[in-house]
Amino acid sequence: MTAARLRRIMPVVFIICAAVIFVACAPLEAVVEFFSDDGTGHIFKIAIDSDPDCLDPQLAVDKNSVNIAKNLFAGLMDYDENGKLVCRLAEDYTVSNDGLKYTFYLKEGYKWHAVGDFEADVTAQDFVFGFRRLFDPKTASPHAEKYYCINGAEAAARGLIGTENIGVTAVDDYMLEFTLGYRNAEFLYLLAELPAMPCCEEFFETSGGKYGLEAEATCSNGPFYLRYWLHDPYGKNNYVRIRRNPGYSEMSYVSPAGVNYIVTPDAEERNSDFLNSATDAALFSGSSAAPIDGNEYICGYADTVGLIFNEKIKPFSNPEIRQIFSWAVDRETLGASSPDILLDAGGVVPKNPALSQKGYSGTFDPEVTASNKAMAEYKWSFVPTDSEKSELIGKTIMIPSDFGYGEYLSALTDCWYSVFGIHFAAEFVNPRDYENRLKSGDYDIALITLHSDSADPLDYIELFGSGEFTFRSAAAASAISERGRFGSMTLLNYGCSEAEKEILGEYHFIPIWQVPTVLCFDEDAQELRLDAFSGTVYFENAKMF
Repeated sequence: MTAARLRRIMPVVFIICAAVIFVACAPLEAVVEFFSDDGTGHIFKIAIDSDPDCLDPQLAVDKNSVNIAKNLFAGLMDYDENGKLVCRLAEDYTVSNDGLKYTFYLKEGYKWHAVGDFEADVTAQDFVFGFRRLFDPKTASPHAEKYYCINGAEAAARGLIGTENIGVTAVDDYMLEFTLGYRNAEFLYLLAELPAMPCCEEFFETSGGKYGLEAEATCSNGPFYLRYWLHDPYGKNNYVRIRRNPGYSEMSYVSPAGVNYIVTPDAEERNSDFLNSATDAALFSGSSAAPIDGNEYICGYADTVGLIFNEKIKPFSNPEIRQIFSWAVDRETLGASSPDILLDAGGVVPKNPALSQKGYSGTFDPEVTASNKAMAEYKWSFVPTDSEKSELIGKTIMIPSDFGYGEYLSALTDCWYSVFGIHFAAEFVNPRDYENRLKSGDYDIALITLHSDSADPLDYIELFGSGEFTFRSAAAASAISERGRFGSMTLLNYGCSEAEKEILGEYHFIPIWQVPTVLCFDEDAQELRLDAFSGTVYFENAKMF
């Protein structure tokens, strides 16, 4: 054999030998990834705007903590890609006729995993311990109140009884019972939320009070586990790295090898990193303009944006004048002048598959929010007095400066000018001043964003019944007072619908747009999933080709 020929075949021999060694030594799923081009095994990179505060499911509040923790933990229930409630670690469940006892049968085979190769079976007792932590006064969970329907929960949270007395019981390793103190139609949905995740007591007791605060002190039962977490408060280049949980992937295969969350506070830098392919995906919140041109993207609609009036100002205290302002909005012109991803908002609660799955659909007359320029001009001629018209001169629309679509409101003010002959200027205010002025009533007209973290229609009407604004909706206040105590989703949806009817019918709120949360991603990426409510990007099934 000539030297030249030997040089040609040596690389081939090396590759074959490497492959043989790899097949002999590697786990089966790694072998599959080595020989296949199915998009699995990639480590995704995504930028986040700040360090997560805490990855403990019972305590996580900030959006980045929730986003990451939802990839680390798996509960009894979950939502599918269409917003439908489905079983996750529960194989099945039953509900008693009186709606006070829920019995869950868990799937066997899922495991906990943590740095250092800690591993343990996920059992019913882990859910019991998770809920005991949720209601333990020492935990001081901000989410506990949502679950007070569980028997003894409120008393335990107030320190009146021990947490061992709450209505959560492990009948055996894979059978779990909840006993409620009163019916709550949303209970199954609550079990899909982060505070209802389990906690491994064996691992928790070794975490030294740092559970959810360090990689070495966090144990996961979901698709990924926390591998590294650099969060130097005085340094740069902080990051969170999560990797595939073998104890979960053996039961439900996890496509990526992991995800790197890169902490990048500057919005322009995050945008630039994505456009320059330094990251594979970028998330833009409901108020941030997204670079969708030429990029792959997913829109999720969980935000309704609209206008409220300071009803302590005399002209705006008259619902007929507010009606004129609503009629004078030319929605066709507004739509043509706005980006296609901004949808016309027909009500207070946005149209979203998850809300539809809960049976919510506003039953108000759609004509309430329709444009009617001719009637607006007619009523403007005699409803407001000359004094009231004069009082409106110089009034402004207060807009938070971080709202990325504020420039498109010029089409609305142009509509008003054509009817009223009065120019309403946009006043952009930094977010902190905006919040303070909104609470104090120091505004004429304000642009507000309504949002829910958990696809709950009550969240969209809550502010209208709380006295937060210069008016209060009695129907909204009534519905909110029953939160957590509706005996059926039909009753809950009816209460929300009646509130929405009153809010719109009295023209307390003029809906303008449904504003999306946008996930932009690399053109070679597939099967990322976005939950616009919590702002979570789910990577479990994500692939990169």
